[in-house]
Formats: sequence, structure tokens, C-alpha cells
Amino acid sequence: MSSKMQRPVCLLIWLFLLEAQAFEIPINGNSEFAEYSDLVELAPDKLPFVQENGRHQRSLPEESGEETDTVDPVTLYSYKVQSTITSRVATTTIQSKLVNNSPLPQSVVFDVQIPKGAFISNFTMTVNGMTFTSSIKEKTVGRALYSQARAKGKTAGWVRSRTLDMENFNTEVNIPPGAKVQFELHYQEVKWRKLGSYEHKIHLQPGKLAKHLEVNVWIIEPQGMRFLHVPDTFEGHFQGVPVISKGQQKAHVSFKPTVAQQRKCPNCTETAVNGELVVMYDVNREEKAGELEVFNGYFVHFFAPENLDPIPKNILFVIDVSGSMWGIKMKQTVEAMKTILDDLRTDDQFSVVDFNHNVRTWRNDLVSATKTQIADAKRYIEKIQPSGGTNINEALLRAIFILNEASNMGLLNPDSVSLIILVSDGDPTVAAMGEMTAGLDNLSINHFFPYL
Repeated sequence: MSSKMQRPVCLLIWLFLLEAQAFEIPINGNSEFAEYSDLVELAPDKLPFVQENGRHQRSLPEESGEETDTVDPVTLYSYKVQSTITSRVATTTIQSKLVNNSPLPQSVVFDVQIPKGAFISNFTMTVNGMTFTSSIKEKTVGRALYSQARAKGKTAGWVRSRTLDMENFNTEVNIPPGAKVQFELHYQEVKWRKLGSYEHKIHLQPGKLAKHLEVNVWIIEPQGMRFLHVPDTFEGHFQGVPVISKGQQKAHVSFKPTVAQQRKCPNCTETAVNGELVVMYDVNREEKAGELEVFNGYFVHFFAPENLDPIPKNILFVIDVSGSMWGIKMKQTVEAMKTILDDLRTDDQFSVVDFNHNVRTWRNDLVSATKTQIADAKRYIEKIQPSGGTNINEALLRAIFILNEASNMGLLNPDSVSLIILVSDGDPTVAAMGEMTAGLDNLSINHFFPYL
């Protein structure tokens, strides 16, 4: 795609600030949450949420005949998600509406999981009809603005996402008695074809029973749809709840459990809606040079060649065995490595480098991925006992040296690719990442965190 969506690498800082005066939440003279009309199938350019009908009401009616428990001072009035996937680009909106029924101020949290790699395009918060739009700032600037706002008595909020954990979006606001708050998050992502299909995941985490819970996924693929499948990801609890309709080029998946269906058990107050709704599909493919689409001056070229022989690989696994890897991290690393080794093919070559403050090698040269060598590498990894510091620099230099030696001796298949896979839990504690530019022209280094 000629125009790429760039995800910020800094922290996401969202400030809700009024320019003129301190922010005071009005609690009177505002309309209550109105009922939503039933969603109907619309044209692709008219798929956003249906707007509120503006009807005023002083309390939440029980028109559906179902009652959520009133023990919780904060009622989740609605939790709605809508995704529209067109030509393998997904736009998703998550909307949550809550009401403070308590005579005391309450802290309200909006916590969602978004796919890693997604681009957040907008986030707004509406409190009693007053809307606050977010802005993205570099983390040091955001912290300064946040501190200034709080010092002036304004209500400000920020949302932080760590560099290595970009998929969690969380914000919190304190609202007075009777107040109503709406959160709305918009994000976009490109879908990638894996193992013969496209997979769209929506993590549903309302946190409590919702009077209205609704998820809609619309798919429009000009090439035509080969298949559509919604696997059971809730251990059978919502069997039959997803409704699927599929045409030649369009499909719709609806997930609307009632309050009774949301309960973990008939008398439970906890919600069973806590997991991923997954939609899998693939498009029709012709035996030609892919598909070219042009839209608004941009173009995208889709191609997925089939029946190609796997490319031989030369892989150096560089494993952190420092003291910080002790316990569950090392156990998960061993299990992950055993799975990866089982996936190697006989045309592949590999070796293992493990390091703490010192560097060791399982084999000083690359060896073929035979069953015997793989079994021996597994035994070696299982015996590792983490201890000491973290000398990533020397470990990577050793891996590069092994690959360069094999290349210089003509031991690498000219059609193969060389990779270094680094398995570690953080930054080096012994020395620093030195100059490792030599020999990296045709080398790929991947950083792998199996325990995150």
C-alpha cells in the first residue's frame, strides 16, 4: 500500500482540557441516554452507529423486560462495537455508555484491548452532553500538559501504553452523582492473510452486565468471499448467539446476547463476555498476478502466490539466560523454543547461542535440522539454568560471526535467507549494544518475547 498508517512509538497521551476555565461536569438540564434504533443493513458508506433519537427520559426504562442488577452503583447502559472491513482494511468503533446511579462520585474506567499494529484515529469522552476530544502528544510533552492542567484545577486524563505493550488502551474519569459518560474509540488496521485466511479479532471486555450489548462486523470484499467462519471462543457459552449472513461480496456477523445470556450462570451478576470474538474469512483468488485496486489516488496490490516451495533458512537462536529469566519466563521460553524447533524443515540450518554475562554456543557451526539434531538442541535448552547479567552485544556478535563464517566457507544455500532470533526480556546489563553494522546487509534480526 503506497500510503501506510503509522503507529506512534511514543506513549499515547490523551488530554481532555477546556481552553477557557476549569472543567465542571453539569448534572442537570441534559438529556438522558436515548434508546438506539435497531441496526439495519446499510450501504457501505453509511455504516457508522445510528445516532441517538434525542428523546428525553428521566430514568432508564426497562422496555426490554430484563433488569440488570442495581447493586453496582455504576450501570453499563450500552456496550457497542462495530467493524467495517473493506478490501482487507478494518475500521472499528468501540462505544461504552455508563450511568452513575450512586449518591456519591464514582470512578469510571474505559479499558479495551486493540490489536497490536492498529492505528487509533480518534477517542472522545462525553460527560452529560459535554464532549472532549483527544489529542496525541509525545510523552514528555503530555506529562507536562497533564501536570499544568491539574495544577490549574482542570480535570485532565491521559492514557499510557508501554512501547512493548501497545495493545492495551485504558483511561479513567471521576464523575459526580447522576452523571452519564460515553467513551468512544476508533481505530484502523490492515488485515494480513495467515494460514490461508484473514482473521478479525475483537476483544470484548465490558467488565459488567450491559443493558444493551451489540457487536456488528460488516465485510465488503470486491473479489468475492470464498468462506466465512466464526469459531467458538467462549467455551460454548454463546452457542447460537452469533448470527451470520453471507452474500457473494458482502457478509454480516451480529453478536447481540441478552442480559440473561451474558450472565455466567442464571443467578450470577458477573458477565461471561470476556474474550475475543473472532471472524475468519478468505476471498476468491484467480490464477493471475494478484488484484490491483485504486481508490482516491491510492492503490493497493494484493497477491498471495500458492504452491511455492518454502525458502531454506539459516537461523541462529540467541537466548537470554540471565537471572531475570528465572522461573516462568524461562519455562515459557523453553516451551516456545521446542515448538519452534519442531517447525524447522530438513532444508533449514540452525544453531543456538545462549548468554548471560558470558556467551555459550550449542554448536559452533550451523547444522542441518534433522530429527537427531533437533532432539539434542531441545535437551540442551531444557538444561539451561538462568543466572548472571545480560550481555546481548557479545551474543549477537557471536551469532553474526557464525553466519559470516558459514557464508565465507560456501556452506549456505544461495537461495536461503539468514535470520537471528533474539529471545530476551529486556535491555542489556553488561556493556551496551555496540556497533554491529558489519555483516547485517542480508540479515534479519527479530526480537521475540514469548512470555508477554
